[in-house]
Amino acid sequence: MKYFLILIGGATGALCRVLISEVIERAQFLFFPLGIFSVNILGCFLLGLLINLIGPKYEEIYEPLLLMGFLGAFTTFSAFSKETFQLIEQGNWLAVMSYIVFTVIGCLLATWIGMQITNN
Repeated sequence: MKYFLILIGGATGALCRVLISEVIERAQFLFFPLGIFSVNILGCFLLGLLINLIGPKYEEIYEPLLLMGFLGAFTTFSAFSKETFQLIEQGNWLAVMSYIVFTVIGCLLATWIGMQITNN
């Protein structure tokens, strides 16, 4: 059952990642790939919320479905790495460093905020 829940959550998370990222990328707000950046921040925030909300009673269902499956496929540093190397190939070092620093710090901060919101 655990692997089935991971499969369902993962498929849903991957699809949501692509759809949300594509919508945000169309807007082209900044000089770096804002779609995956936004998805990673949102996913880490949701992770922070769920860490404190999932009780032991339902952990066997929600951990594989939501944490391992959905969020594991929704947030992706593989796409982050790909886009970082694309920026490196373009030679825009300000964009490269900004993207790396803002993504890592933003994801850690979003996780912490989510944990604080749900901390009892």
